[in-house]
Amino acid sequence: MEGFFRNEVSWVGKVKSERELVDSGIKALVDALGYSGAARFLRHFSKGDGDYLVIQDKIFKGMDLEEIYKKAKEHHRAK
Repeated sequence: MEGFFRNEVSWVGKVKSERELVDSGIKALVDALGYSGAARFLRHFSKGDGDYLVIQDKIFKGMDLEEIYKKAKEHHRAK
């Protein structure tokens, strides 16, 4: 990883726009992971819909941290 960060510094100054930043990021992923690996990696990220702060208030209303943890643990075990 040490070499990766050295290489990163060399291209950071060259990025001029958001589009170029995205293009550079995609290229780095493809170079490191290949096309299918990059696609698999990107599937883990989603902008999503709605306002999470509003949604979380509805989902966790009246619950304390221990109850949230307990429900998450039960949900994970059920899978």
